[in-house]
Amino acid sequence: MDWSIRQLAVVVVCCLCSSVNSEEWSLTNLPPEINVDVPMPPVITKQAPSSHIVDPRELIVIDCEASGSPEITFSWLKNGRELDVAGDPNIRQSELPNSGTITIELDGDNPDLGYEGKYQCKAANHRGTAITNEIELTVTASPLFAFAEDRDITVPVGAQHTLECLPILGEAIPPPNIYWTKDGSNPIDLTERISIDADNNLIFANVEESDAGEYSCRAEYVKLGTIRIANTLTLIVDTASPRGSRAPTFMKRDINLPPVNRGEDLTLRCITEGLPTPEVRWKRTSGGSLPAGRAKLEGTSLIIEDIVERDAGKYMCTASNSLGKSTNEVTVTVNAAPYWKVAPEGQMLAPGDSATIICEAAGTPTPEVSWKRNGDPLTADQGVIRDHHFEEKFQDQPNRKVSGTTLSLSELVKEDSAVYQCIASNNLGTRITNAYINVVELPPIMLTADNKKYAYVQDQDAQLDCLSFGSPKPEITWYKEELLAGDRYSVLGNGTVVISTVSTDDDGNYKCEAHNRFGTKELQAELSVKRKTSIVTPPVALEVKAGDEAKFVCKVDHDPDLELTILWLKNGIALKPGSRINMAVPGTLLIKDSMASDSALYTCLASTPRDEASAQANLAVLDVPDPPVNVELADQNPTSVTIMWEEGNDNNSPVLGYTVQFEEDRLNPGEWQDMVVKDHRDHRTASLDLNSWVNYRFRVIARNKVGDSEPSEVTETYTTPPAAPSSVPGGIKGEGTEPTNMVISWEPLSGLEANGPGLRYEVRYRQQQSRKRRQAESDWTVETVTDPNGSEFIVEDTPTYTAYEITVQAKNDAGDGPLSPVVIGYSGEDFPAVAPENTEVGDVQPRSVRLDWDPVPEESVNGDLKGYKVRYWSDDDPDNKMEKTFEGDEPSALVDGLTPYKNYNFEVVPYNGKGDGPASSPPVTASTPESTPGAPGGLRANVVDSKTLTVEWDEPLEPNGVITGYLLTYRTMPGPGEPEGRLGLPMEIVIDDPGSKSRTLSDLDEQTWYRFELQAKTQIGPGDVKQLETPTSEPGPDTTTAMATTEGAGIVPLIPVGPGNGKEGSETDNEGSETDKESSETDKEGSDSDKEDMTDPSKAPLKPETVEILDTGDNFINVSWVPSKAGPRPSHYNVEYRERGTNSEKSWTLSEDVKPDPYTENLQMTIDGLSPGTRYQLRVTATNNFGSTSSGIRDTSTEGESPQAQAATPVGRQGWFIGLMCAIALLILILLIICFIKKNRGGKYKVSEKEDALKGDPETQPIKDDAGFGEYRPRESPDEVMAKPPTGSIPSLAGSDKEPGSETDSMAEYGDADPGMFNEDGSFIGQYGADKKQRPPEEPTSPAAFSTFV
Repeated sequence: MDWSIRQLAVVVVCCLCSSVNSEEWSLTNLPPEINVDVPMPPVITKQAPSSHIVDPRELIVIDCEASGSPEITFSWLKNGRELDVAGDPNIRQSELPNSGTITIELDGDNPDLGYEGKYQCKAANHRGTAITNEIELTVTASPLFAFAEDRDITVPVGAQHTLECLPILGEAIPPPNIYWTKDGSNPIDLTERISIDADNNLIFANVEESDAGEYSCRAEYVKLGTIRIANTLTLIVDTASPRGSRAPTFMKRDINLPPVNRGEDLTLRCITEGLPTPEVRWKRTSGGSLPAGRAKLEGTSLIIEDIVERDAGKYMCTASNSLGKSTNEVTVTVNAAPYWKVAPEGQMLAPGDSATIICEAAGTPTPEVSWKRNGDPLTADQGVIRDHHFEEKFQDQPNRKVSGTTLSLSELVKEDSAVYQCIASNNLGTRITNAYINVVELPPIMLTADNKKYAYVQDQDAQLDCLSFGSPKPEITWYKEELLAGDRYSVLGNGTVVISTVSTDDDGNYKCEAHNRFGTKELQAELSVKRKTSIVTPPVALEVKAGDEAKFVCKVDHDPDLELTILWLKNGIALKPGSRINMAVPGTLLIKDSMASDSALYTCLASTPRDEASAQANLAVLDVPDPPVNVELADQNPTSVTIMWEEGNDNNSPVLGYTVQFEEDRLNPGEWQDMVVKDHRDHRTASLDLNSWVNYRFRVIARNKVGDSEPSEVTETYTTPPAAPSSVPGGIKGEGTEPTNMVISWEPLSGLEANGPGLRYEVRYRQQQSRKRRQAESDWTVETVTDPNGSEFIVEDTPTYTAYEITVQAKNDAGDGPLSPVVIGYSGEDFPAVAPENTEVGDVQPRSVRLDWDPVPEESVNGDLKGYKVRYWSDDDPDNKMEKTFEGDEPSALVDGLTPYKNYNFEVVPYNGKGDGPASSPPVTASTPESTPGAPGGLRANVVDSKTLTVEWDEPLEPNGVITGYLLTYRTMPGPGEPEGRLGLPMEIVIDDPGSKSRTLSDLDEQTWYRFELQAKTQIGPGDVKQLETPTSEPGPDTTTAMATTEGAGIVPLIPVGPGNGKEGSETDNEGSETDKESSETDKEGSDSDKEDMTDPSKAPLKPETVEILDTGDNFINVSWVPSKAGPRPSHYNVEYRERGTNSEKSWTLSEDVKPDPYTENLQMTIDGLSPGTRYQLRVTATNNFGSTSSGIRDTSTEGESPQAQAATPVGRQGWFIGLMCAIALLILILLIICFIKKNRGGKYKVSEKEDALKGDPETQPIKDDAGFGEYRPRESPDEVMAKPPTGSIPSLAGSDKEPGSETDSMAEYGDADPGMFNEDGSFIGQYGADKKQRPPEEPTSPAAFSTFV
């Protein structure tokens, strides 16, 4: 029949969903959309299991479904006889198409067991008959245990014992699950000590005290959901007569087990007894090893699931304990019901074809194979085959041949269509399989859509489908312009062509042709080869510290016609974005706040619809290690212990070492201190030396290159017993604070060194005698300091500076500590009593003097002579006494640091630890000779003209003698910014006049830098140099001078000064001053005539470069510029500025002058006093004698809000108004609080009467306050009230002598009240006491005072 496009499309989808290597299309598995009208023999599609065990309380369903064409009829056999389904009211057959399923309904309380038996379903049409396997129906039951009374059993501890399970009355199919419970709890877990034998008895290899309890054996019928419980056995464990240890022995030995059937679970039991509990091991001694994945241990039993023939062989059980071992070997035999090694398949063939059906069965014993046709027996020598359903007879068929497991048919005709049954049987069962032969004539039908498009990437194997159907099976041929041939092309059995390792040359259109002798069918296919997806930049392995960010980048190249998807996998599992995982950028994985759990293998998976590529990289998040675990103490001794631990997780950074810390309760309780540091990860023990009488706790910290771990768990407290002190107090010494005492001090033992209670110190001392006199032990004076923290003992009434022998010993209640070594101490010193004598002056130099004197007598030192001090002063400054200290007892000293050409006085003083002794008298004198002078005090250069400079200087601050003259040296030099070059030849000018302070130098080079060096001279020679570097000026008519100066060590270049700057040249001497004045007048008179030269544009400086705005504020602008490095030099710069919009040249405001600095690259200036929020224009002007040039105009703005904007802001939004309103609101709140107090505190006292009584006493007169509390004021007449002004704010101002806004017009006037004016409950009681601060009468207080404050 004709196919619709929709049917073809559905077929194409079905084809794509199937594997290329799936079975070929046949009439039995064609999609339902393809309606091919071809007769088809029955094919069994569903049948019940061979063993069908049912619950009688439920509806029994025996499945049987089949497909075929035309419609199929179903019938049933029971125990080999026809079953009358329609005639049995308890049986119903399905009326659904292709279904012969029957249901049987039994009485659940009293089921009819006659329905048990072997059922077989037959499905038939005129093309043949198919039959199912025999289905054995069994009705299950749950028989009870045999009855027995509950009983108690007493067993000695350690003995072997067996608790017997009662037998089950009757056969249970399937067998129940037997288990034991204790005290009604869950099933008992089987162990090496407790096991269950084949008779379901519970066996103890040895009984423990904890085994006592109530035991019961239970049978669980899973199919019925029923549990049967046997009697209760109470096990009593007798601990009075325990059984001893013994080697393992087997209680039951299974040597030759009955055969086990293939597919069942095999249980091999190894039941032993012994004490200690035997350890059980299984191994296979023949036939290979234990089957992996199917063998498991439960207690002492070996279970092999789903056993197969190759599991047959010998298995050995070994039971062992410390007293011996025992073995048992068992042989396993496996039988198998028939099963198919090669199951026959149905075939659809065309007339004239040949058919072969192969039926290979296996089993143990080997099954016998027989054949049937449409359910009737078929033998090799039988010539007649009967079909019981259609009563058709056939003569001998010479084209059929049966040979054991093979059935062959040749020269097929339509009448050969039938269903053949292959039957395999042995003593364990029978298996039946159906294989049809269907002889039909059918031209090819294409199951793949025409013009289908395929897309593959380079180097893939492309598959172009050409699924077809026909009888006989169509032959498939592929073409691309010509027949496809070669090793790269292969056609699969279903017609699909596979093109291996495609490239762009394989692009194009292909044709598939399906042909059989009844016709030909074609289809077209288009193949497109895309560029291969590849990872050009794979992610790289990372190591990051915990908390840092980890970033993987994966760059991918792919065909632009294919949609690319990039996934990130962590250990093979796709990552999802989260708060820490960011994959927003394709190909980038960002892990924030990394943690140890992020350590993994990450995969970048780039995929398109046609291919994929991947790359992997490891991320190791380095974190501090986990704390050490299992910290334990061992080898515990009174003063030592060994600590052991195990390593925790190193978190990807190897452990480098450990630190053992301790915490004690004596010296620093609660504080953890380091005790031992281990520098290797394998050192996981430490021996710790401990102090006595201390409670210790320990912990361990691991460290790696990231840092330290958290501390481990703390050990239990370890207490050491008391002992005598083992340490000697440190730092023992004896020193006097007064001439008549000696303080013996020491460092007390720490809390950890006390070693026990009652710590005290025994101090022993005696005067040191000469070696000739032997001292006795009785010479020691012994004192005890009972304070455990004591650190000194004072010996009184000692001779001055006398040597003592000293020892200190620590003791406690447990005993005496070691005696300290003898230390020599001294009593206190006194001041030296004698001054040095015979002080003389030795060698005298310009800056030093040597002194000599006689040493002071030793007995006069009164202590340890530390040395001598020399005090000295000059005649011209006697109040400035200086001092130098010379340690040691050497009776001479070199006093240096003196000034030449001065008269000095010297005296010598001895000193010791107490202080200074008397000075030598009278002082000796010495005069230092002349030396070379210091540098001149100042050096300046004044510009006379472009070739003339006047050099001026000041006298040296340190003449060091009599100045005899000066030496002036000058030479040319490179200027600032110029390449370094050679200096010019030096020119020397000798000035012999010591009073000369200047010298004029002419005929210098114009615009040239010079270096001047000046030295003052004495008769000894020239002194230090004063240096000045300055340039000559450029030629010009200006005769005013500018001055370069150097003060101190600084160097400032010469800067010419132009007219009009208000600066005049410095005077060279007194005679030149009048000349300068006349010259100045001449300059003024000649200014008009020189005006033309003064404004020569060619000599004006070039405009400044690179003008920048550095910073702006509310009222300032900071501007910088780069001076021009070429052209005439300016004398100064100015910044001109104006508000934007005022375009007149007269509107520019000129800043102060900025002088050029040849040592800086740029200049800057800050313009202050500007308006906030205002736009300004500015420029920089360079000026010299010949004119000015300006930079370009720059626009900028000050920050803040302009005055105009402030004026435009509503009053309600201005800060001052808001602040005022807040203040008013606060004051009103205070007023309300006062009024509330006034109202609630009044009325308690008759204040009016009290006040009247006190009016005559000025000392007790209360403050007159008309604004006081209203309830205390005398009642007034209406006229008096009307005569008074209102109490509002305006009248209060008018009625006060104070100016409005006076600072004294405030609540402060009411804040000076005596605290005694309020009692404990806050009531006002001022009327009972005198006012210490009474107001003068001229300052009355109006009732409106509070309003005034507001």
